[in-house]
Parts: sequence; structure tokens; C-alpha cells
Amino acid sequence: MNQPLRTTSAVSLVILSSMIAGCATPQARVGSATHFGGKVDMDVGLATRALSALNSNNAPLAIQLAERAVAKSPNDAGFRALLGNAYFAGGRFASAEAAFRDSLAIDPTQSQVILKLALVQIAQGKNGEAVTLLSDNDNLVDPADYGLALALAGRPADAVSVLESVARAPGADARVRQNLALAYAFTGDWTEARTVAAQDVPADQLDGRIHQWMQLAKPTHAFDQVAALTGVVPATVDPGQPVKLALRKSDTRQAQAAPVQVPAPAFAEAAPVPAPQPQIAEVAPPPADPARVPAEVAEASPAPAFAPAPAVAVNEPVVPQLASITVKLPVARNAILHRGKSNAVVQLGAYSSRERVAAAWEQITKRYPKLRAYAPMTARFDGPKGTVYRLAIKGFSSQQEAVARCSVLKGNGGACFVRNVAGDAPIQLASR
Repeated sequence: MNQPLRTTSAVSLVILSSMIAGCATPQARVGSATHFGGKVDMDVGLATRALSALNSNNAPLAIQLAERAVAKSPNDAGFRALLGNAYFAGGRFASAEAAFRDSLAIDPTQSQVILKLALVQIAQGKNGEAVTLLSDNDNLVDPADYGLALALAGRPADAVSVLESVARAPGADARVRQNLALAYAFTGDWTEARTVAAQDVPADQLDGRIHQWMQLAKPTHAFDQVAALTGVVPATVDPGQPVKLALRKSDTRQAQAAPVQVPAPAFAEAAPVPAPQPQIAEVAPPPADPARVPAEVAEASPAPAFAPAPAVAVNEPVVPQLASITVKLPVARNAILHRGKSNAVVQLGAYSSRERVAAAWEQITKRYPKLRAYAPMTARFDGPKGTVYRLAIKGFSSQQEAVARCSVLKGNGGACFVRNVAGDAPIQLASR
């Protein structure tokens, strides 16, 4: 597996020779709006030279220049992402993880950085952390890359579920289909993998493609698959990111932002991002007319539960502890039917008061009546921006069943994400 598969497998995971969206160019003017902050006139030159070194496959020089750029402008998300790219190109996965974490702590909306962080975690055998990161940010990462990253993280069945719907969508291209084929290969379904791959791979190349995937499906080391797909040679020794470049609390976007009021009640929150504190973005309430929900999704074989959330970077604030609470809601019209023992829950939203949790549950179950068959759960979160109350449902027999239910809900216009129980307690239902 020394030959990179990027030229033959149609994957789209990482292009290390390109800068992340919004980065400045050598012609950037002083004070111009770029993804880089700080001293644009002085420091962009270092970043541009680092990018040029990356394009020339000179990872050591790229690392040296990117480290200098970060040292000069430590609160610049773009410089730190570039440093992560340089470490990644040099096969220094642990250092890349630290740099990508720091970049996301400053700007948590960078989809490519989220994806690359997941990849370097997978390369280090941190599959649980990578799956949690991807699940928490599935609304930001391109579905084709999201699905394939799940497959690399040891969740090929979930990857197939994601990629099948994307492959059926209008405008789906060969990249999506080949990612789906590779996901099938990782599940061991070689017949389906070959059938899907044959849609885009010439007949005289198909056997070679399948042979590559057979090698890829049985990695010897945790980094084998990521290294093969990106063409990166893992470093023998990774000394880690220099301590002097560690992100300080004052560098983060959360520390720089002024306190904000908790948003008004809404239907559900967007998937959170891996920052030191929860990022809650609620959307408008759903229409009053109830929408039909497809029949129950059949439960697949159990999948391992998600691992705890990734550890925060050096000197970042510790996430506040969760505390269980009790909220009284009207008795659901239908009895709770699903009483699975999995710790997986599907979170439906986060709200600024207990009353709004109750109102949200009423709204959601009017639109999606089948959710009443699950046990509603809630948890209180006391964070720097105030107290919020999470609403989730429990009763799944496995993590995969929860993922399937969330996928059904999203397919019908809802918002949700899957996580493990974290301070959640059953909601006490009050009689009408």
C-alpha cells in the first residue's frame, strides 16, 4: 500500500496542496478581508511560502514556515489550519491533530479542517473520537467525504447508509459512487462494491480497483487506509507541536466574543462543533401541518457506542459538567413502545428554559407522531453563556438504530444528531 490511491479511487478526502477556503494570496492588501487575521502584510508572506513548499512536496520546509506564521499570529485560524496541513503532509498525525484542534477552537465552522481532524484521528487509531467529531458536524462536512470518513473510522454500514442517499440524488458524480463502492467493500459486500464501481471504472481496470480495495480492507496499522488514500508517508517520529505554539484561551473566538443571550425557543439545534463549550444554533419552528414519517427502520447489527468527546487542547477551558433535571410534560397520546437499553440518544434540540423544552416536545411530536413511541429525555447544561436544556429521545437497542432513526427524521425535514447519554434523565410526564 505504498502507492497512493488518490489517482484511481475517486475519493475526495484531502488535497494537502491547496489552502483552505478564504486564505489570502500573495497579492493580499494590508487590511483586506481574508481568512487569515493579524498582520496580513507580514505574515501572509510566510503562509504563502509554506503553501508553495506544500505544492512542491517539501513538507519539512512547509512546517518550518507555517510554525513561524502561527508564532507571529497565534489567533489566526487560517495559519493554524495551514500548519495542520503541513504536519499532515509530513505524516505527523499527532501534531496535525493539535494544530487542527487549535484552528477549530478559533473558528469551528471550517468544514475541511473538521474533516482533516477526523482523518488524523483515524490514522492514530482514535476511531471513536473521529466518529463523534463527524456526527457532531455532519451538517458542515460534504456528505460524500463524511460517508467515506465514517467507513475509514470503522463504521462502513453507517457510511453505506449515508452514501446511498447521496448517490441517488440528482447530480451525483463518480466520486460519490466510488466512495459508496469502497464503503460496500469495507462491509465485505464485494458483489455490490463491484457493481457500483463498474458504473465508472473501465472494465479493464475494474479487477485492479477491487484488488486495491481488498488490500485496503485489511489494514495492518491504524494509519494504513488514510496513508494509502492521501499518499502520505507516516513519520517515524513525531515530536509534537512546539509548546510555544499552544493555543491560549484568549486566542479563541469564544473568548473574544461578547456574552450573548440564549436564543429564543426553536425546533432543534444544529449539530454541535468540537469547541470547548457547546455551540447551539436553533432554527425556526416547523410548520404546523404534520408530516408523515416513513415506516420504522429495521435494526441492523449492533455497532460500538461512540467514545467520549475528544479531549480539549492545551490550556482550553474545561467543558462544564452536565446535571440531570426533571421537566413535566403532558402525557403522550401513544404509550412508549421502544425501550431499548442502548446509551445512544437522538438529540432534538436545546432551549433556554424548561417550559420551552415542553413546548418543543409538543411541536415536534405533532409533526412527527412516531417520536412519541420513544422516551423523552432532558438534561441541564450550565455553560459560560448561560443555562440551556437539552431535549432528546431514548429507547434504542443499538447505536446504529439511533443513527437510522435520526436519518429518517432528517430525511423528513427534521434536525437531530446522535450522541451518548450525558447527564440526561427521563422527563416526568404529567397527566393532562
